Amino acid sequence: MLRRRLRLRTLNRPPAPELRAPVFSYLVSFLVLGLSVSILGPALSELRDRSGTDLGGVGVLFVGQACGYIVGSFVAGRLYDKFDGHRVYAASLVVLALGLVVLPSLASLPTLFVTFVVVGVGGATVDVGANTLLIWELGAEVGRPMNILHLCFGVGALSAPLVVYAGFGIAAYLASGLCVAVALLVLRAESPLAPTDVEHEHSTTSRPMLALLSLFFLLYVGLEVGFAGWVHTYGEEIEFSALAATWLTTAFWVGFTGGRLLASALGQKVRPKTLLAVSCSLTLLAAGVLVVGNGRAAPVWVGAVLMGLATAPQFPAMFTYLERRIRVTGNATAWFIGGAGLGGLVFPWLIGQWFEASGPGALPWSMLILGVLTLASFAASNKALGG
Repeated sequence: MLRRRLRLRTLNRPPAPELRAPVFSYLVSFLVLGLSVSILGPALSELRDRSGTDLGGVGVLFVGQACGYIVGSFVAGRLYDKFDGHRVYAASLVVLALGLVVLPSLASLPTLFVTFVVVGVGGATVDVGANTLLIWELGAEVGRPMNILHLCFGVGALSAPLVVYAGFGIAAYLASGLCVAVALLVLRAESPLAPTDVEHEHSTTSRPMLALLSLFFLLYVGLEVGFAGWVHTYGEEIEFSALAATWLTTAFWVGFTGGRLLASALGQKVRPKTLLAVSCSLTLLAAGVLVVGNGRAAPVWVGAVLMGLATAPQFPAMFTYLERRIRVTGNATAWFIGGAGLGGLVFPWLIGQWFEASGPGALPWSMLILGVLTLASFAASNKALGG
């Protein structure tokens, strides 16, 4: 009888947060998102040659993708708050697929720019959706799943340089097909509803507060996307072979994936605030290694891996940190993803201009400056939310 009761209790126990059907859909979609929006960096040299421009000119494609991210994020926030979340989510995956599928057939810089805007719009809407819907689905249980969600993004991004090395067309068609497949998967699960009465330590979400919190995402993504987007070119400019430069990009994403794995393991044991402070500080160490190394092979490899390890936990940890302090709506998430998109617009382009003007040393120094600003931004946000 006792054994039968234990068996019934086990059968009636709710599934772990990570295994719920909608959560599984979000995890898979973020794997695809990581691959889709990370294609640009490893393909930059090919796109430069195809479009007949220079490094400074081809950097405008980062601007196009980031512009799409900004527009998509603010539109997405309103859509998720007003309509069925999974229908919006599936539509955004289809938009992303449409942008990706035409990329291999384009050669002119203007058409590539417009297409990367479309990729940015689709990617941002997926990004806003996964972060918002996961919080709506899990509430206070979101900590570890949030880290796993962004780990999936890292795994997808890790595969991007290797798939692009096999062929830019292969990468674009593969990502496009996966987007459509995941859209069908998302539509099979019931969409969660936004919480109505939720208690938070702090619930102030005025525009000035949202702008301050968005500053962290702006600086962090400028740092992450700036490094991931330019490290392949940096490797080539310090006389790495094309294959070695590809592996250098992969080394960053290996460190990034390792950082997200570690953050997932520590998600229920370490406070988000502590994780953020440590990872932001570690970013400064990674940038310092690259600056002092001055293009020498060993420090470059160590710095790339360490940069990935340091930056990986920051985005999901900040979302978990904010979930405990404000009511996370689609509109609030749109501010954060919009800030991230603006960072992805401004800083990779600025790094490209600095790179073109003064050479590869611009990348390590820009990472150090952005690392200091990101840490200062988190400190300001923490103080504004009451520490």
